[in-house]
Amino acid sequence: MAQVEIERTEIVELSQPSMNWGAIIAGWLVAVGVAFLMYVGGLAMGFSAFDPYDAEATAKGIGIGTALWVIVTWIVALLLGGMFASWFDSRDDRNMGVMHGITVWGLSIAASGLLLALGMGGAIGSGASMMGGARLGAHAHGMPHGGQHTGADARVALQAKLMQRVRQAGGAASGSIYAPTTGGMATAPVRLDPRTASTATMALIADQPDTAKALLAANTNLSPADIDSTVQGLSAPAARARSDIKAAADSAAHYMAMAMWVLFASLLLSLIAAAIGGSLGAGHVHRVYHDRRYARGVPSR
Repeated sequence: MAQVEIERTEIVELSQPSMNWGAIIAGWLVAVGVAFLMYVGGLAMGFSAFDPYDAEATAKGIGIGTALWVIVTWIVALLLGGMFASWFDSRDDRNMGVMHGITVWGLSIAASGLLLALGMGGAIGSGASMMGGARLGAHAHGMPHGGQHTGADARVALQAKLMQRVRQAGGAASGSIYAPTTGGMATAPVRLDPRTASTATMALIADQPDTAKALLAANTNLSPADIDSTVQGLSAPAARARSDIKAAADSAAHYMAMAMWVLFASLLLSLIAAAIGGSLGAGHVHRVYHDRRYARGVPSR
């Protein structure tokens, strides 16, 4: 009988590599821990360098140092986070290592955005309060701080001058600080409602003296001549306040633009660092698990 050979075909099922979410979360936790450690170190260095008697120079130095430290923190934290994610995944697959590193980066960004949305920006307010306290301390010790006012300071100062001039004009019109009535009895000095004073101040800052005069005429008993004199006397302070507000707005826009560029650089460089960390971790996974053997590209079971 003729021998018949039957050819057998072995069917091997190939599966696509899958993401190891446990390793991703573990890598993210490592990144969070490293970032927290570096942030604490940065705060320690910042408080050590803080000088309440030279708050302006200190704030400038701390601002530059903080920007650089934030970038370095994100890079180091995500580099290590991506590397540990690949080690926890335990696959000698650089492509999957890069994917795990990028996923760790995305999880970090999502978590950071959520924390900011929940009010972590209050730390910025605390820092501003600290700097404000330093400025008050400098005033108390007679230390100069550059002579610059913020926009709010300039507006409040101009409003105080306006209310003072209104009181002075009312007192001068009656010959004393009290305005006599028709019955000969003294009345309270001429006062301007704070809300009206605020509106008139904004009109002066906006270079609308006619609007300010109309508000004074409608809310005080000053004569037109006194109103004209009051508004004319505030033209120079209003110009200075207008200049201070513009300078404050320009400064705020400048620092906001710097903050956005620092954030952009941090995110971009940390993304690259996370991908590199994931690739390096996967390429050296055999050094971490040197006592075990793994098939290349096949996940461990």
